Amino acid sequence: MQIKEMVMLKQLVLETIKNKELINYGEGIVVGISGGYDSVCLLHILYSISNELGIKIYPVHVNHMLRGDEALRDENFVKSFCSSLGLEVYIKHIDIAKKAKTEKISLEEAGRNARYEVFSLVAGERGASKIAVAHSRNDQAETILMRICRGTGLEGLRGMEYKRDNIIRPLLDADRSQIEEYVNGIGVEAVTDSSNLHTDYFRNRIRIDVIPAINIASGSDITENLLRLSKIVVAEDDYLRYNSELYYQKSVLSERKMYTELDLNVLDEIHQSVRLRVLRIAIEKTCGTLNGWGYIHLDKLNNLIENGRTGAQIDLPHGVAAVKSYGSLILKEQGKEHQEQFEKKLIIPGETEIQRFGLIVKTEIYKFETNKSCRQFINNNEKVNTKFIDLEKVTAMGENLQIRNRRDGDIFKPLKSNGTKKLKEYFIDNKIPRQVRSTIPLIALNKDIVWVIGNKISDNYKVTDNTKMVLKITFIQKKKN
Repeated sequence: MQIKEMVMLKQLVLETIKNKELINYGEGIVVGISGGYDSVCLLHILYSISNELGIKIYPVHVNHMLRGDEALRDENFVKSFCSSLGLEVYIKHIDIAKKAKTEKISLEEAGRNARYEVFSLVAGERGASKIAVAHSRNDQAETILMRICRGTGLEGLRGMEYKRDNIIRPLLDADRSQIEEYVNGIGVEAVTDSSNLHTDYFRNRIRIDVIPAINIASGSDITENLLRLSKIVVAEDDYLRYNSELYYQKSVLSERKMYTELDLNVLDEIHQSVRLRVLRIAIEKTCGTLNGWGYIHLDKLNNLIENGRTGAQIDLPHGVAAVKSYGSLILKEQGKEHQEQFEKKLIIPGETEIQRFGLIVKTEIYKFETNKSCRQFINNNEKVNTKFIDLEKVTAMGENLQIRNRRDGDIFKPLKSNGTKKLKEYFIDNKIPRQVRSTIPLIALNKDIVWVIGNKISDNYKVTDNTKMVLKITFIQKKKN
């Protein structure tokens, strides 16, 4: 390779770093180096511009213990190459075959996970803020084609990001041929991983068999076309990402590790394409990863939203369960019941709002001279979300009415029933799913339940022929603005 072309590749990498804002002046950079052409090129270029950028470089090599003497050859080469640059390399041996078996994942996934775990460990120890990996534009095209074969959506067609969190890819605009010529030009003979020549792995089949066959069949460069497709998709996908994040923030009711709750009213109002993206955001917030999640899982979640009954539950990857609750969709750890308590004194007369859940309870006081006028008023106004109770029976207890969810020890005497029972027993008798019970709002007088909203009122506080003062209670489920 001519010196001019080597300079051009170095300049291309510098422009990528600048345009994509990959590195800030003075940062520490962990650089993954396998000993292959790509990683040798990356390390050498970053080393050659380290003074210009004021960066500190920390090379890291992970021996996967899969190829015996060949793996040791790679390790020794990396030691020698780093030493020639005056760099100290961190080397870690990990039994990838054992890791794959224990975690029940492929060798490829186990190796990738192990590398990034070690990179992150070293970055933490050395105070490095970025981790540089050596993916090229050819790797990008292979990745996109692999995702197409697996049935990807727009996000998959974006390909790998130049920067994702603290992972950077400075060689993503460089062609593999440029990289190999650069390494040969600096007088280094990089090692070749023999496993890269085996078609046992999906990526290798794509690179060795599929891409050349497509090029011959189409008479065009599929790599160039895939990269063009990626650039087109990125612009459109960024727009959808922005709107999806807005709708996620609008819909989220609660968010913590292994628990995310979304407002069904918001999910119902948005287009399915955006809704699926909102669900992806919620999934990643819940379990910390999208690995192992595919369209089939998003489709199941979408079907739960559109067609599932209240209380329906589906089990999903990474120990996540989805529950269609009262006005919300809950993503949580399988087998775990989460109860977020809410409680507020009821304003009488007036409106009481539980803003967290978008609930409003409106109360009004009516006084009647005759039993007939009282009954007639109730018959004309009672609905599922509007009930009437004897106000004097409430005030006689000397306690304040509250709107809240269930508590241990709650008791309830359903209308027209013979006796009082635990609220839990009422839920069981009426087949109200356990996952939903903590989300049902209650009107309560201490431990005595006056109204299970959406269900029955208490027989203890019903309007009778002797009632003079009536409390009208109306429950309103607001839609978010």
